[in-house]
Amino acid sequence: MAKSPQRVRRLLAVEAARIMVEEAVGDFRSAKEKAARRLGVDAQQHWPSNTEIHSELQARLQLFHADTQPLALRHLREISLQAMEWLQAFQPRLVGSVLEGDATEHSKITLHLFADAPESVMFFLLDAQQEYEEGWQRLHFGDGPMRDYPLFTLDYQGVPLRLVVFSLDEDRRSPASARDGKPLRRAGVGQLRRLLAEATPAPETASSHPWDEDVANSPGSMPR
Repeated sequence: MAKSPQRVRRLLAVEAARIMVEEAVGDFRSAKEKAARRLGVDAQQHWPSNTEIHSELQARLQLFHADTQPLALRHLREISLQAMEWLQAFQPRLVGSVLEGDATEHSKITLHLFADAPESVMFFLLDAQQEYEEGWQRLHFGDGPMRDYPLFTLDYQGVPLRLVVFSLDEDRRSPASARDGKPLRRAGVGQLRRLLAEATPAPETASSHPWDEDVANSPGSMPR
């Protein structure tokens, strides 16, 4: 008996979520394609939306990884904070699964940086004697066309770190999320510190406003 389109859609969403969690596939499109090949589904009209896959991903984390995922998430957020303090000259903003709370031990950290030119970030990395790879990240704002943004990928304390570079005047609006098309959520150093403090109560003082992005520390060298 043939499966209904709704059943096929759900099976694809479940498999794509499993692939993203357990096989470290970071984007929805690649996860859908792998799931479709494994399940033998050719018709893309039966493919689930990114939002459906994300819902299954969250359910999988709660069901199978509830004992380990929070620890992995906290570790990645702590590393993110250190990276943001290191890169504070570029007004870093955390985005993606590490901010949203869906990250696993396989996840990458993604930061949005703002500079007068991509070369400013490149020279910073060179001065720090930090090895990196160059690439491009395709993004768009609202209903606007796709644009390629400079991307630097490096290893930071054993974690893959992705640095997407925007111009200085692009810090007040966010590109569209691949998950639902809404403006991508961004967080600065102040908010990330607050998230860490809320997860584990500590005697440190949170910022006076939950969206305070100010950074008080001076730039430092990268931790080895």
